[in-house]
Amino acid sequence: MSSPKIVIFNDTHGWHSEQLVSALESHNITAILTDLAECTIDLDSPTGLIIPGFEDQLPSVAMVRGIAPGSLEQITLRMDVLHTLAELNVPVFNSASAIEHTVDKARTSLRLHLAGLNTPKTWACENRTIARKIAAQQFEKNMSLVVKPLFGCQGKGIEKIIDLDQFDAITPVGDAFYMQEYIESFEPNHWQDWRLMVIDGKVCAAMSRRSQHWITNFAQGAECFPTTVTAEMEQLAIKATQAVQADYAGVDLIRNQNGSYTVLEVNSVPAWKGLHQATGINVAHHLTRALINRISSTPDSKLDYVKH
Repeated sequence: MSSPKIVIFNDTHGWHSEQLVSALESHNITAILTDLAECTIDLDSPTGLIIPGFEDQLPSVAMVRGIAPGSLEQITLRMDVLHTLAELNVPVFNSASAIEHTVDKARTSLRLHLAGLNTPKTWACENRTIARKIAAQQFEKNMSLVVKPLFGCQGKGIEKIIDLDQFDAITPVGDAFYMQEYIESFEPNHWQDWRLMVIDGKVCAAMSRRSQHWITNFAQGAECFPTTVTAEMEQLAIKATQAVQADYAGVDLIRNQNGSYTVLEVNSVPAWKGLHQATGINVAHHLTRALINRISSTPDSKLDYVKH
């Protein structure tokens, strides 16, 4: 019996892919690194798909590590590939649905809210007049707002505003306003949040991120430290991951002034270099175990599409 062969999708393969390839090789699993943008829909193919490195077979598992920015049409085609793989009974880790629930921040906020989880008050709309009215109402309550791109990561394009002059100076990305209440830190002028890595319903690693600035992303220069995870934090991160239907996720939590925790973000294609540096935990090992579980639980009948 040949060894399993999986595909890892990302637009830029580097340290994270190397970690995964090494962990998978130790279990005699071959990983093919490619990009969703390089896949083709071709109805001359038995499966309707052509994936680089899998011209005559389907992958045992597909792992999504990243999706490049693109036009609506380009992103739609990439999602088509992921949806079709799932319909061919190939486990997709994370699924297209999970990615759709998290790449769009408004969708994430809605999922968290409807699940009854603590998350910042949020407003999203296209109409500048409506957005300005919302902002004015919150400023009257002495609330600061954080304006974010609807699609974005690593703390890029985020602005904190405290008055209408600042609001009027904003040109929102894609003409979509996504605004959240600014959560005052538990300790004044001590900016800190927490990243918990959840894999298959369990927290495998966690760190605190501390910064001299209110933006605490590792990519923006925050320092990362190992941390103790309370039961409240653990359950909140697990439930947030379940709310967006993700197999694995990086969940960002912040502690507000009353001492409770709230979910800031759920990332369905999380990096873990900062986690590794802070904790020494081999996240790729935990991800590999999850991928192996999917290989062992998937029937071989999924290959019938290729054979006939």
